[in-house]
Amino acid sequence: METSPLRYTDLPIGDRAAFELVCARHGFAPAHFDISACADPGDVAHERLVTVRRGGWAQSYHDRHGQWIRQFESDLTCRFFK
Repeated sequence: METSPLRYTDLPIGDRAAFELVCARHGFAPAHFDISACADPGDVAHERLVTVRRGGWAQSYHDRHGQWIRQFESDLTCRFFK
């Protein structure tokens, strides 16, 4: 499974705008996070698995047409990345 590092600017425009908004709502800048993505071999729809890292914390989300951003915001709300 190949993982490619991304910056938030490499995300599709809709995901990028949503990511920026979620970060701002929680007092972060997109640059505070490292993002990588890879194909999820266990997903029959061949969606990406997006991993977000900050410091020693990391969380992976199934892309599912941008749904990962909602899950990411939920983790920010729970202070997972603080």
